[in-house]
Amino acid sequence: MRIEEIIKNIIPFEYRAKRAYKRFDENIVIYKGVTYRQYLEEALMSSRSDIYGEDLERLRYDIFRVWHKEKMRPDEYLLYNFDKKSERERAEYLSRHSKDHILINYYGETWKTVLELLKNKYSFSALLKPYFKRDIILLQDDGDSDVFKDFCEKHDSFICKPLKGNCGAGVHIIRIAESSVKICDIFQSLISQGSWIIEELILQNKAIAAFNESSINTVRFPSFRHGGRIEVAYPCMRFGRQGSIVDNAGQGGVFVSIDVNTGEIITDGYDERGNSYSVHPDSRLPFKGFMIPQWGELLEEIRKAHLSLPEEQVYVAFDFALSEKGWMIVEGNWGDFILQQASLNRGMRSEFMSLLEG
Repeated sequence: MRIEEIIKNIIPFEYRAKRAYKRFDENIVIYKGVTYRQYLEEALMSSRSDIYGEDLERLRYDIFRVWHKEKMRPDEYLLYNFDKKSERERAEYLSRHSKDHILINYYGETWKTVLELLKNKYSFSALLKPYFKRDIILLQDDGDSDVFKDFCEKHDSFICKPLKGNCGAGVHIIRIAESSVKICDIFQSLISQGSWIIEELILQNKAIAAFNESSINTVRFPSFRHGGRIEVAYPCMRFGRQGSIVDNAGQGGVFVSIDVNTGEIITDGYDERGNSYSVHPDSRLPFKGFMIPQWGELLEEIRKAHLSLPEEQVYVAFDFALSEKGWMIVEGNWGDFILQQASLNRGMRSEFMSLLEG
């Protein structure tokens, strides 16, 4: 047994947490280049700006205590309203860190291979090309100039996504007809910034676009495969805000939960700052009761797409958009259950474990 495990068994957690709190460097980077302090201050400012003095200090300590125990980030803590939850309720929540830890233990030695397929979004799209239903190319170096030129001859507008991007960061649309820049110069500008996935634009279903037409509003659908059996559960939908081209909650989008059997939106909308909305904050369309079109077709597309992947790919969180060509995959992820837990106001650790283990 390691010395750390011996200490955990002998010294009560609360004592260890208080000692660690006094020594803790809040400038430590905890997720994708962002420090603990940055997450903490931004989260407090956006959702608990009315708390001061001793109450604020107690809250700061409790946020740290949960991070020290579960590696749950300050923004997750506040999104889940942990300051209003009992210890028993808290134990049921999945943090990003705990979800990854569960998956790594579940997959064992193959976890890196499984994750790499989802991280390499171009390889994923090539493997499931019939379900993406649009032209997609990869730009990595000068040798891809002819491929880009041919693509531009077919599509005068397209969306650019960083190959290793996440949460919608860096995504932008280029419209050649509205640009005075030559195609070769556009290509060189992109290549100078790294590798890109270039995609034909999705023409979104009008009923979905009515909520927010500037973004492609997608359904995030967790899917679990065990042999030839596919089980889907706890879908949610993300809507962008006016003027934004992405629907990611991390970029200000609003998310809702959906009845898995009917496709009906069953919750209000929420954002990552903890705000709730009975209607979309820009279009004013109500969320609850909206029936997402062609729901049965989506369930079938997910089943067929997941069965097309290697059998070792047990868990995939698919993002689907409804277009004029029907439902199409936007991307696949090792998805978190953050949005679902926030919109349904309860933890899902037990459900996630049960679905993963089949």
